[in-house]
Amino acid sequence: MSRHPPEIRSLWLACVLIVALISAIAAGILSWAGGMNPPMAVLAAAGAFSGSALLLLSLLKFALAAPE
Repeated sequence: MSRHPPEIRSLWLACVLIVALISAIAAGILSWAGGMNPPMAVLAAAGAFSGSALLLLSLLKFALAAPE
């Protein structure tokens, strides 16, 4: 069971999703500026969002885990 209340966990989740969104926006803009057509740039942004969100959620789970 988690030692953090749901309010704190939802704030952490919001922070993770905001950082993932910023990462996706940057990837989409850089892909489009690099010559990709807009649909491919959106796909690159979607990949960056999902990858960074999963990575950050895994790191958050590791960092906030209760010591055994």
